[in-house]
Amino acid sequence: PATSRRVFRIAATDNPAAIVIPDLIALIKRQAPDVRVALTLPDKSRIADQLEQGDVDLFIGASEDHASGLIGKKLFEEKFVTAQRHGHPRGTQPLTLDEFCGLDHLLISTSGGQFAGMIDEALVELGRQRRVSVSIQSYALAPLVLAGSDLICTLPRRFLRRFDQTLDLFEPPLPLAPFAMSAFWHSRMRSDPAHVWLRQQVLEAARDARQQ
Repeated sequence: PATSRRVFRIAATDNPAAIVIPDLIALIKRQAPDVRVALTLPDKSRIADQLEQGDVDLFIGASEDHASGLIGKKLFEEKFVTAQRHGHPRGTQPLTLDEFCGLDHLLISTSGGQFAGMIDEALVELGRQRRVSVSIQSYALAPLVLAGSDLICTLPRRFLRRFDQTLDLFEPPLPLAPFAMSAFWHSRMRSDPAHVWLRQQVLEAARDARQQ
């Protein structure tokens, strides 16, 4: 690693990228300063072929994204928390379901432009609904929008904890199932020394995320 000039191409959905990639880049650059890393958003319809052909070295996504011919390794299981800005007018008491449904929400729509998601589906099961007034496509933008508004947003805990200097975090007042994230690679890369090293760094970064 110390002398390698290899280029690693990692496809990652926005969610795990926001959680794992900051720690991963720090790990890689400490050990392999001349290695280059290209991060891309995955085309899930083509990702298996891209991994097989070597256009992508590693895919990080939801555990259910497993496809034939790929090897998968679970990285972490994550739960959701709800965030608001410091000094939010509602105060810092635990969120009630009535408050949750009455406040304006920010939603991350990875496909773009949607105003409903899995939280809305969970609320329907309770006979409730919320008011999503802002929809954005990027996780990275969410803390900035929250810090400058009275919106609230429910996102993965490990991501939001990076911004606890500007955000208050709360348990959501409704049951939300945790989700698992995994790394996937093609079987032909099983014994490639550089790829083995890369996978070790990803697992280490995920371990650091679990400890946050």
